[in-house]
Amino acid sequence: MKKEKNITDDAKLRQLAEKALDAAPASQDDLSGMSPEDMASLIHELRVHQIELKMQNEELRRIQGELEKTRDRYSHLYDFAPVGYFTLSEKGIIEEVNLTGAAMIGVERTALIGKPFTRHILREDQDIFYKLRQRLPETDSSHSCELRLVKKDGHEFQARMECMVIKSRGETFRQIRAAVSDITESKQNEEALQKSSEKIRFFAYSISHDLKSPAIGLYGLTKRLHKDYADILDEKGRTYCEQILKTAGQIAALVEQINVFISTRELPLNIEKLALKEVLQVIREEFSSQLSLREIRWSEPDDIPEIEADRLCLIRALRNLVDNALKYGGEALSEIAIKYKGSGEFHILSVKDNGTVLTKQGSQQDIFAPFVRGKTSKGVQGSGLGLTLIKEIAEKHGGEVWLDLGKERGSTFYVSISKNL
Repeated sequence: MKKEKNITDDAKLRQLAEKALDAAPASQDDLSGMSPEDMASLIHELRVHQIELKMQNEELRRIQGELEKTRDRYSHLYDFAPVGYFTLSEKGIIEEVNLTGAAMIGVERTALIGKPFTRHILREDQDIFYKLRQRLPETDSSHSCELRLVKKDGHEFQARMECMVIKSRGETFRQIRAAVSDITESKQNEEALQKSSEKIRFFAYSISHDLKSPAIGLYGLTKRLHKDYADILDEKGRTYCEQILKTAGQIAALVEQINVFISTRELPLNIEKLALKEVLQVIREEFSSQLSLREIRWSEPDDIPEIEADRLCLIRALRNLVDNALKYGGEALSEIAIKYKGSGEFHILSVKDNGTVLTKQGSQQDIFAPFVRGKTSKGVQGSGLGLTLIKEIAEKHGGEVWLDLGKERGSTFYVSISKNL
């Protein structure tokens, strides 16, 4: 709009000038050619437009000043951005680079302009850049790669390049814009974390193996002592044997649970289509003797859909939940109910019992932490890893686990599994 206004004003001024020239006398001696009124009117109009022109010039200078400030501000943001910005020609020649990019390479910006970018890529990784450059014109989206760059002093660093093509109006290849980040430190941290994880895993397996063998040996020897020499031992000796048997059994069970937890955490899921009815049948048959002896009623839906999940993990999760109900339900336990519900993007399985209600301790998530056991678990054999294992299984399946405590009796554990595995 301002441009149009300027054009209009210039046209008016030009018209006035032409009018003045037409109306002006041929010589200074011939001033009688214009009437005083015409002369005064013309001079007034010229002065008005002179003032308008001056105001427009002042506005133009103000706008130019703001544009310079904005340019300086964005130039500063561009030059000192946390990533290096490179503009490359179709052939990979550096046409522009910010100060951060030049500092990454350790070369003055002016010395980089006009030089091939590949000059600063480690020879073994140059093929990565060539392949990336070939893919870029084929799509409007950006592409990224990781490669090693070489500084002027010869030092290498790991970099991540995010590139996209800038095309001309005719949709022809014109330039490559690349954002380069130094990821050396994050890579080193990642490798250190990986090594640390491997050490912890190796340590856990070693400890499990070293504990399990003596625990089994201790259990076997004590059992044999109790069996062969029970008539020689007094009551206190027999009690000691029973306590040793119980403790050795607990150690062996804990070691086994630790192994299961580690394998569940480390091994990838083996997703397959499962008939939940068959999975529940495996669980029910495993606990059938306990259910029968304690006269506990088992209920499950008549119709449950097939789901996609890791079979072994799902059996472990449901087995632990049923085992918990049997362990902590007490004498009041008379029913265990398995239910299924499809909800949005999740399958939700629940195990409900009507036994002794669990004691609330801290936040609900505390109960799923490793080696945490509540007051209701006092005197009940367990590793403290059962619910942690269920939480791990649920999260690996894109879901979660939570607990709903009954008001007077029982509790319900829920496990959700994503439908999009």
